[in-house]
Amino acid sequence: MILPVRKTQHPQAKVGHQGWLKTLSIVTALFFSLSATVKAKQDPITYDIPNVTAEITFDGELDESVWRQAKKIDMDIVNYPYDNTKSPVKTTAYLFEDGENLYIGFIAEDPHPEKIQGFYRDRDDAFSDDIVGIKLDTFNDDRLAYKFFVNPLGVQNDGITNEMTGDENNLWDGIWPAYGKITDKGYQVEMAIPYRELNFDENIDIKTWGFELIRIYPRDTILRISNMPIDKNDYCWVCQMDDLRGFQDAKLGKNLLVTPSLVYSYEEERDLYAPDDVGQEWQDSDDTDVGVNVRWGITPDILLNATINPDFSTVEADNGQLSVNKTSALFFAEKRPFFLDNSEYFSTPFNLVYTRNIINPDWGAKLTGRSGNHSFAGFVTNDDSTSLIMPGNLFSTVANIDEESFSGAFRYRYDVNDDLSFGAITTIRDSDNYENLVAGIDTKYKITQSDTIIAQLLHSQTTYPQQLLDSYCPGGNCYLASLVGIDDDEFDDIAYQIEYEHSTEDWRFHNKYEDIGKEFRSDLGFQVHSDYNKFSSTLNRFYYSDQHWWSTLTFGAQYSISHNDDDELISKTQSVSASAEGPWQSFFDLVLTHEDRVGLRYDSNDASIDDNTTRFSLSYADFIAEAQPLPNVFVGLSGRVGEGIDYLNDREGDIYELAPFISWNVTAHLETELTLVYAELEADGDFVYRENIADLRMTYAFDINNLLRLSMVYTSAEYNQNNNPQLFGIDGDEDNLATELIYSYKLNPQTVFFLGYSDNSIDNREVGSLKQNQRNVFMKMSYAWM
Repeated sequence: MILPVRKTQHPQAKVGHQGWLKTLSIVTALFFSLSATVKAKQDPITYDIPNVTAEITFDGELDESVWRQAKKIDMDIVNYPYDNTKSPVKTTAYLFEDGENLYIGFIAEDPHPEKIQGFYRDRDDAFSDDIVGIKLDTFNDDRLAYKFFVNPLGVQNDGITNEMTGDENNLWDGIWPAYGKITDKGYQVEMAIPYRELNFDENIDIKTWGFELIRIYPRDTILRISNMPIDKNDYCWVCQMDDLRGFQDAKLGKNLLVTPSLVYSYEEERDLYAPDDVGQEWQDSDDTDVGVNVRWGITPDILLNATINPDFSTVEADNGQLSVNKTSALFFAEKRPFFLDNSEYFSTPFNLVYTRNIINPDWGAKLTGRSGNHSFAGFVTNDDSTSLIMPGNLFSTVANIDEESFSGAFRYRYDVNDDLSFGAITTIRDSDNYENLVAGIDTKYKITQSDTIIAQLLHSQTTYPQQLLDSYCPGGNCYLASLVGIDDDEFDDIAYQIEYEHSTEDWRFHNKYEDIGKEFRSDLGFQVHSDYNKFSSTLNRFYYSDQHWWSTLTFGAQYSISHNDDDELISKTQSVSASAEGPWQSFFDLVLTHEDRVGLRYDSNDASIDDNTTRFSLSYADFIAEAQPLPNVFVGLSGRVGEGIDYLNDREGDIYELAPFISWNVTAHLETELTLVYAELEADGDFVYRENIADLRMTYAFDINNLLRLSMVYTSAEYNQNNNPQLFGIDGDEDNLATELIYSYKLNPQTVFFLGYSDNSIDNREVGSLKQNQRNVFMKMSYAWM
């Protein structure tokens, strides 16, 4: 489904509560207003699309004669946040095709064109603007749908909706022309979708594709305007799309994309801790890599991605995250195109494919496809090192093995019908002295349009190298309890989860149970727990109105409890929540929580919890407040206030976390985003630590192809030596500043040029002041041959 979205740089995400926001966004997508004025249709409307051969100029004018021969479709239904009500603005779409392309023109009228929200941005970053677009289910089987959207200035947004997994992402990138233009009556968009970018069955004479036309209209309230009504009690929106019939001459292209690339980097590093007699001289190195990426649609249903000597670097800096007093490995989003393309094929209930574990492979290959009700995917890479997460039930961390490794994942799914699917997955990581193999099965069963069951069962076999065991268990004394009793022999275990969800327009009820064995490992995934089982339950009630200051109210209650395999309590949590959406696109959320949770172990060489930990009783509040007071300004504040655990010193304290955020489109070309994060823990009448993050992103878009981006991420950690007995006098204070300046030119997602500079500086007791320890200049060029 396509819904209005909030800023991706959520303040709350900086404080580490992405799960609640993600749940809330999904819930919001499923439920809408009670007052209905247009009843949702059970049967789709079928539109015949004309075949016309003509030349058009992409200028946003729609003044060629061919547009008068196109199929005209009115978009006059609001299905978010209201329940299929009449649209307050007029939107008209025009469609025709010529055997090679599907052409779509939009005339989006606006009584106040000065309020149109359209800015020059990077590709796939304009979903918070005014946008228009289309979704296409080219197999008309209610499983996958392409999405193509354009903002008023021509910025493109595309991706794929996966109805079976529930994934809605913008990771897929097509090559297609579009143009947007603001007028004195609104704005107009022209786009063409080449059939070479799509998968469909070209052997069918008269083809029928599912489709939906969408306009996002963000004003005081964000409206989703469409050509079709939606039954809100059925969260399968792809299943309800209308039909577009014709395409008799539509043929697939060669679908072969070859992209050679050239990457050059020059790097300087120095050891700021080197003794004076050795010196801190800069050591430089440079590297030039020539590589090639191949994207080949072998058949309409099967896609091969292959890369040799790839550039697996990313040109977007990671967001700053709080790391002090955290007991779990941090999650970083994947941004590298090879791993992003068709990544939704590998989705399962457990996160078994977390490709940030793969650091620097020198080759890779990926095959994804479908045939009828069958879908399959696999990828293999060879990495010059091995990074993995060491899980536990109270603590997890990231480990590195100094060995080249092979990694692979293989996924299969069979859709029995629209309601029932079965899947299987295997992942493998292998090096000279290390191996991890995971195999499992899963199922999803939609019992009714409102009730769904999802389940997965996994088995793993693992062998750790002796060097890894020695680093965490020197002399047999482990400081990571999950390694107690493990040696360099093979070990294995299972994990499983089952969840049930009941979702209607007014209610959501969700239950989930997961059990992860002590010796279960999924080292290609993001698995932070082992020897861990958890039951959670959530109940939400939704209210909707177009008569009050609020458009949506949500009340909720949550309960969860977790134990280890010996039934020793890890945590028990009860919470209540309330949220509201109101004017200025505002959103307010408050969650009150009481939690019983244990601290870290007294003796990490003992895996037990009872009599080996302190149990704390904690109460705290999480909150979010955000709004768009001006069309070009978005502000937010999130945080946590209440009781927390000082894990290092094993005591209760008071925690304060605040994260203000602002996004300001200074002009149509310049955007500035700033997030400030402050975290403090107090115990025994004084502060224990203070942590600050300042994350600044400035982007100047010369046009839709040329961007200049500056990123600056500053982090600071201060420890109170007089209130940290477990530091034993060690000064752990440290500041860090990472900067990055990048110019990018993108003719399309594959034909690109990047030129950039980055550096890193640190300051601590030994360094004395903020000093650079690393700087880098890099350049990348690639060109797509089709």
